[in-house]
Amino acid sequence: MKENTTYRLLLDANWYISASISKKSRRTFYEILTNPIFEVIFSQELLEEYEGVIVRPKFQKMISVTQIKRFLMLVLPQLSEVVLSTTINLSRDVKDNYLLALSFEHEVDYLITGDKDLLVLGKVGKTNILTMQDFQLQGLSQM
Repeated sequence: MKENTTYRLLLDANWYISASISKKSRRTFYEILTNPIFEVIFSQELLEEYEGVIVRPKFQKMISVTQIKRFLMLVLPQLSEVVLSTTINLSRDVKDNYLLALSFEHEVDYLITGDKDLLVLGKVGKTNILTMQDFQLQGLSQM
């Protein structure tokens, strides 16, 4: 990788959920957010997906509404908000297409996800689609 380069990352909503409820994921997320070579982007669509999923009954025992608000209060200022203005229809799951559109429109280098419907694509445009584990194995999170 080139020196003095910033890499744009997009993490899917499930990754934010994982960081909300898991210390290990939260630590990994913090390492990415504090590394100056990474710019993590988000959109209102991504925020809405996170907020819709994290309040489901299965998460209520793991995280309170107060903790969710605190997590967002701490994380959002560290992210770059972008606006989605295009559409793409490449995913087997149409609900994931907004992530591909964000990746393409905002020239994302890495889309980090655990979603098989996205992972199967491997790469869309210049965006590499990886799990967090693969991202870390390639040494990208430690740069």
